[in-house]
Amino acid sequence: MDSSFVTISILAILALAGFFLLVVWFFRKMARGEISMGGHVVLLVLLAAMLLVPFAMNFSAHLISSIGHRSGHSEEVSSQQGDY
Repeated sequence: MDSSFVTISILAILALAGFFLLVVWFFRKMARGEISMGGHVVLLVLLAAMLLVPFAMNFSAHLISSIGHRSGHSEEVSSQQGDY
């Protein structure tokens, strides 16, 4: 497996986990009453979180797929060159 693939995968997982923990931290602060915001702002933050997580998952899937296709393509070309 390519080391850049592993590095990018680890960074993507850490970024998603960090965003998730940030959202959880924010809503816990709101539930305790440490942060006071209106209902509209809370719904806006929740909507942003609900839209950003699938976008990040889709983006990382495309990134991983493109890395896999590039490495698979080079292996296919090298195996075809050896057939002569």
